[in-house]
Amino acid sequence: MAKGISRFGRFAVLNWIMLWFILINGMIVMLPADVVGEKGSQWITSHNYYWYAGLVVGISYFISHFITIVCSSIFEGATTKSQESSLQNMIRCLDFTEKAVLREFVLQRRSVINLPVNEPAVKNLLGAGILTYAYGTPQSGDLSTMKAMMITLNARQYITYKILGLSKSGMSEEQIEQILNERPKFIGKNLSRT
Repeated sequence: MAKGISRFGRFAVLNWIMLWFILINGMIVMLPADVVGEKGSQWITSHNYYWYAGLVVGISYFISHFITIVCSSIFEGATTKSQESSLQNMIRCLDFTEKAVLREFVLQRRSVINLPVNEPAVKNLLGAGILTYAYGTPQSGDLSTMKAMMITLNARQYITYKILGLSKSGMSEEQIEQILNERPKFIGKNLSRT
């Protein structure tokens, strides 16, 4: 809804012109005959069609803006809902490597980590909207493969310890060892177990 209203605000000058157009036409139509005199009243009456047409055009302009704002709001809501549903489905269907990549954020206790963009699991997570570049999209000439990435705000609410295969209450030494051994090779094996 806010985007629709800001779009309406872009036409501020035209909106003011149309508002004055409606007011002037409305005042002319509603003017009492004794205020403008007999000749003025006859002239207004003979051109009544134009005054009413002006009112219809002005009012239609604002009604069309209102309909555009409502439709755009409905469309944005449907798009957002569809994207969230798609994101939830993607998170539920994460493969082993994708879970391991996301688990790194928990294991390293950081919100931003460097990941290789060319890695298929990282590419999938970027494409699905689960990961994003932390400091803006890299320039096309930037050839380095390691980029600072973070989990998107939309995805964070759906990524739980359970989905990542972690336990919040506590894990045995064997479970911790298994998780550390399952880390992707491109991450490295130098994470301390503190």
